[in-house]
Amino acid sequence: MNQQSNNEEIDIIQFFSAVGNLFKGFFRSIGKMFKRLFYFFADILLYFKKYRIILSIGFLLGLAISFFSSNDTHFYYGETTLRTNFNAQMDLQEKVDALNDLIRNNNTVSLGKMLDIPAEQAAVFTGFYLEPVVNDLFLIEDYENYLTTKDTVVYKYIEYDDYKKNILKNDNLNRYWKLTVKTTSPDIFNTLNQKIINLFNNDLLIKKRKQLYLSYLDTKKQNFIKSLQDIDTMRKVFNKAWLQSNTKGGQSISFMLSNENSSNGSPEEAYNLFEERKTALIDLKKTIEEINKSDNAVVILNSFPHTGIHDKSLLDNKHFKFAFIGFLLALMLLLLKDFNAFLNRYEKQKTGKQ
Repeated sequence: MNQQSNNEEIDIIQFFSAVGNLFKGFFRSIGKMFKRLFYFFADILLYFKKYRIILSIGFLLGLAISFFSSNDTHFYYGETTLRTNFNAQMDLQEKVDALNDLIRNNNTVSLGKMLDIPAEQAAVFTGFYLEPVVNDLFLIEDYENYLTTKDTVVYKYIEYDDYKKNILKNDNLNRYWKLTVKTTSPDIFNTLNQKIINLFNNDLLIKKRKQLYLSYLDTKKQNFIKSLQDIDTMRKVFNKAWLQSNTKGGQSISFMLSNENSSNGSPEEAYNLFEERKTALIDLKKTIEEINKSDNAVVILNSFPHTGIHDKSLLDNKHFKFAFIGFLLALMLLLLKDFNAFLNRYEKQKTGKQ
């Protein structure tokens, strides 16, 4: 019995010893990794220190070229929040890409025609940048409209969180976007809001989608108006029957309605008509609001500033870009020189072995 107990104690000691060695090896390997990274970083610093003069010359040359090639150019930017109608979000990124292609190709004439501005004004643009906006204040309204426009009962069980997750997964479903425009002139933003709106309103495909959608909304509006007219007619019949029942000694409303060649009625039915009228009025109001909101394919929610904001970003600074390019070119030349020296040494060793 004692021998079995001793064997178990030995096994436990060996197990904990193995676990301890495992952890020691793990932490030792992590320490070695950080040590190698430190030495690698130190080698890079030593390399830069060794060739600091050449690298500094490349940096200064790039900086000097930037000053001589640009007349102290400043950069400005403006941001706006857009809401799209008629699925114009599917065309939004395409048009922004087209604008950026014209900027990269320095095609100011076509860029000016696209934005309906003179070519000399189009030359100030340096980039258009687009990103989706997911805001609960915007999406809740869209979510409610989504439910009211779907007749299938299944859609009524879609929760808002599921609706929002679907928007986050599919940018093409999102109607809200932030557009950032960068220029070399602060004054171009003054008329840019309407130019962006016209850019989409003049698109033939979007015009067709707008016409179809407004036709659908107008049909809904007329149906709601017709329903209200029918409900009001029925309510007049109820009112007339009620008055006659009071003047003829308590005749029932249903009897008076039967004399009017109408279906039997009751105070409960009269109340139901009142509720139906309230619902129809709410639906009519929502439809009219949607028609009014659908005047443009793109709606400016937050306008561009009257004048552009000075962009002080270092990465967008032309002088920094040229200086950094000069530094990289000098570093590439040094690396090519060292690589050439390595090839020469390798060639000598190979020749010596032969």
